[in-house]
Amino acid sequence: MILPACFLLLAASPQDPAAAIDQPPPVTAPAPSLQPAPTPPTGAELPSYPLGPLAVPDFLAPGHPFTLTDLDFHLQDTVRTDQAFTARVKFKDLGYLRADFEGETRGLTLTTHRLEVSAFDTNGSWDLTADYRGRRFVASGVVRRLGSDSGRLVEGSLDFRLTREVELQTFVVGDSSRPDERFLREAALGVFWQHGSALETGAQFERSYESTLAGENRHDLSSGSVIAQLGAAELSGFGSYEDVQGRFPRRLGEASGQARWSVAPKLLLEAQADGNFEAGAGTRSHLYRGALTWFGRRFTLPRAGELARRSLALSREAFRRGEYEFASFDVDGLRAQRERLGLSPQKQALVSDMEAGYRAEVAERPLPLAGVEVRQTDDALADVRGWSVLAFLGMPWPPALPWRASEGSVPFLRLDLMHSQSVSATDFRADENTARLTVSLNREMDLLLRFTRTEPSALDIIRGIGERSTFEVSWVYARGR
Repeated sequence: MILPACFLLLAASPQDPAAAIDQPPPVTAPAPSLQPAPTPPTGAELPSYPLGPLAVPDFLAPGHPFTLTDLDFHLQDTVRTDQAFTARVKFKDLGYLRADFEGETRGLTLTTHRLEVSAFDTNGSWDLTADYRGRRFVASGVVRRLGSDSGRLVEGSLDFRLTREVELQTFVVGDSSRPDERFLREAALGVFWQHGSALETGAQFERSYESTLAGENRHDLSSGSVIAQLGAAELSGFGSYEDVQGRFPRRLGEASGQARWSVAPKLLLEAQADGNFEAGAGTRSHLYRGALTWFGRRFTLPRAGELARRSLALSREAFRRGEYEFASFDVDGLRAQRERLGLSPQKQALVSDMEAGYRAEVAERPLPLAGVEVRQTDDALADVRGWSVLAFLGMPWPPALPWRASEGSVPFLRLDLMHSQSVSATDFRADENTARLTVSLNREMDLLLRFTRTEPSALDIIRGIGERSTFEVSWVYARGR
């Protein structure tokens, strides 16, 4: 009965999203450096949801004294029933308090304007984390114990803002048990560059030490990544090279690339290729993926529209006023940034930019209504080959056939069906079939139902695991998303 009780708690809250007003707040003036934002819809033109329209949230509203901002309940039943629960509240205008429960794991997190501290425990293993976000740097520290008989892992990181677009990153890891008489186990230095909304790239060098029965191995890892918006296409890539010195030296490489191309206003084509390699042994594993998605309204890539320009303007204004912020281009990142800035002493000067960005986010909301995805994998080490096919079909709100959606429609129902197959070296085949239904009650509330039937692999049979069925249900509420 946890789920109905949580729903009643939301309904009783003064911040109930279902009780949103029918008219949006007054339009605020956009940043002078941008083109004027589209006039926000009014009255009947507001996006309509099953729980009613949502106005622009009040990002500066304090808790009363506690206001529920997040609720995530997940139940999974296979051989046994497992539950996970997350709740977060805003306390006045001082910060957020979050509680996590999953299996044997318990955790608490406190977030204020500059500081975030958390503590997690799992059957005697625990970690304590503290992050401080200054004007020009972010410092983090972690103390972790992995078991009652083990030592302590101590981790520290420092990100320093060299310029508005460039960040220098460092971190170190130490082990108090001093395996191989060495306390320092890992160290890294990296750089990150965000050039507007069209280009984001980074590089890192890391050295770590691994203790084995045959002696100590030294790992030197160099990596780099890039995301670029080129016209109607978004290109991203990652590459790494690892040199391992020790009893069994080896050289490893990893490369991945992805392209997302808006081939038409409502059609998105995606392609991806990942590979792992070893010098002298060739390809260790690979993944190939292709997807085609049709949307019920015009689709805009995250870095290509008004939302990207608004996010960039907000982050630059926040940085100018002493806040450590880069531009965000995904829903969760944008929401987290607005929450941080809502705790800032500069919040009154930034709220109009936050509201303009939220309106642009709603205006560019994606409405995927049909699609197909194909994956093919091959793992040479495990000698397992596999492939999967996923297809989905959606219904917009107000209810209509997928091809009858309008520019005012929002996501409502989505049914995903997936079939996957893996084949081992002995040509033993194992299939898995999954059906998932997502119900979006509004931008802030989702209900997810999933059923999976899995046939045993060759390894499962050796371990005495047979065919199994899994049922999952999730309820997600995220205020201001």
